[in-house]
Amino acid sequence: MSEPPDPPRRPPVATAARFAPVDVGLLLLLSAMWGLSFLFIELALRELGPLWIVAGRTGVGGVVLLTILLLRGSGLPRGRDLWLRLATLGLVNNALPWAAVAWAQQRLPSGLTGLLMAIVPTSTLLVAALVGLERITPRRLAGLLLALGGVAVIVGGDVEQPGRVLAVLAVVLATLGYAGSAVFAKSQISGRAPPLTIATGQVLSAAVITLPVAWLVEGRPAVTSLTPTTLGAVALLGALGTGLAFLVFYLLVARVGATNATLTTYLIPIVAVAAGTLLLDERLGASALAGGGLILVGIWLAQHVPPAMGPTPPR
Repeated sequence: MSEPPDPPRRPPVATAARFAPVDVGLLLLLSAMWGLSFLFIELALRELGPLWIVAGRTGVGGVVLLTILLLRGSGLPRGRDLWLRLATLGLVNNALPWAAVAWAQQRLPSGLTGLLMAIVPTSTLLVAALVGLERITPRRLAGLLLALGGVAVIVGGDVEQPGRVLAVLAVVLATLGYAGSAVFAKSQISGRAPPLTIATGQVLSAAVITLPVAWLVEGRPAVTSLTPTTLGAVALLGALGTGLAFLVFYLLVARVGATNATLTTYLIPIVAVAAGTLLLDERLGASALAGGGLILVGIWLAQHVPPAMGPTPPR
């Protein structure tokens, strides 16, 4: 039996140019859910390895998204070709970057990791320019150089600790994974199914990919001996930072547009640093704060991403 054809590409939907109070609330909620993800990862790392954390968050997040999808009367993606593309997206946009970030947080404070993840928009711009989807203007070039300079300042503060330098590089590679997946999603997946259907398919695919890998690499976890803190951290990471965050993100994009939705880029590091400082007693050094400031200024200069490109919800 031949597979059904992919659904037709959907036309763009008009969005509001200004933020209503409910839009501000959605923006703050989304920033909080993604910003707190770094705290949840830090708590889960006390008893779980990075791969099991990814398996847990994708499993929980996939179930949450699937439940929302079914409650809204929608179905799963159709067609083998679309599923293969979603599996690729789940690997590059979810499984690999999240594993890299969790691995890096074994050596980096959660707040610093959140600061480094702020370069996702500049990484996306760089990759999009390399494949001819974006044009590098002098303003954007200055932003890219400032953001890279911020990363260099952070690395320079840890140059005597090779493990931390490798962890910083792992986070930077994770942002490049998000960037590549944004380009891939735009060219290969966008418009072939509703956004929530795509998100559900990619997260479930990431869970299916990650689970056996975690079992083989890190062994079977002692689930019955895990503390409530660890279980709660994984559950919240999956339900909020992976499941509900996708729903809020696409709702916000539908209401205010993709460009306005990227304002979360500036708020997520603030949430991550505040949570690490207040709840984990983390203290960031002068180089980390200075580098983070350069990164945010660089993003401000470079982040004029057209709605046609849009951000990828990667946190």
